[in-house]
Amino acid sequence: MSTYLNCYEILSDVRRELNEHSTALVQGTDTSGAFSNTYLVRKINVAQGFIYSLLLSKIPDAFLKSTTITGVSSVYALPSDFGRLVIFKDDNGRKVFPLDIDKLKLSGSTGSQRLYYRKGNSLILDKDGITDTYTLWYRWRCRELDTGTASAGAATSITLATTAKPLLSYYVGMDIEDITQSFVNTISAYTAARVATITGTAVAADYYGIIPELPEPFWQLIAPRAVMDIKARSPIAKEKLTKGEYD
Repeated sequence: MSTYLNCYEILSDVRRELNEHSTALVQGTDTSGAFSNTYLVRKINVAQGFIYSLLLSKIPDAFLKSTTITGVSSVYALPSDFGRLVIFKDDNGRKVFPLDIDKLKLSGSTGSQRLYYRKGNSLILDKDGITDTYTLWYRWRCRELDTGTASAGAATSITLATTAKPLLSYYVGMDIEDITQSFVNTISAYTAARVATITGTAVAADYYGIIPELPEPFWQLIAPRAVMDIKARSPIAKEKLTKGEYD
């Protein structure tokens, strides 16, 4: 039994509710089931996103976070869990204001370090060469969960399965549970090659599960919501959505 309701445990709950559960199916060593783990985890993430959207509209401050970011030639990279900007402040605590792209400084002019525009996953100041540390307040987005077996492991690292996002820094700050080695760690760094930096020691073929970022009381809603979605939409579901579930 895992310490937390991580993606491995949520997948197990979904399979039980669909009357298609075995340890081998959950772990992927048996692929004879009607539903693949890839499909079920996708539905788990859809369910998590649905719950996140509801909570964001009801208790937005539960998703409020602040961090300090240092400029590199006036470019401020947004954190991997960035969702919506609340306020951006300079090193003196003064608000930095958004700037329309058609009002950028002219070539050769000074510009202002209290004006910014967004480009991709970065905020860029209107003034060149700024390396000060600014403060960003934002509402974080709900990142996707993943479970599988590690393709490699070592002291302070675990290489996630190919189902994990191959995006630099994607899982930074998220918690991961190594079910085989029985430890929970926070991912402090993550490469596009799916290598996560942790404090524990993982081994190749360890089973792991990413832990949800939603407030803990709502974790238990993810599996039931995923099951209802599958029953309602999948033509091969053995049971269909009941009126009570729909209501």
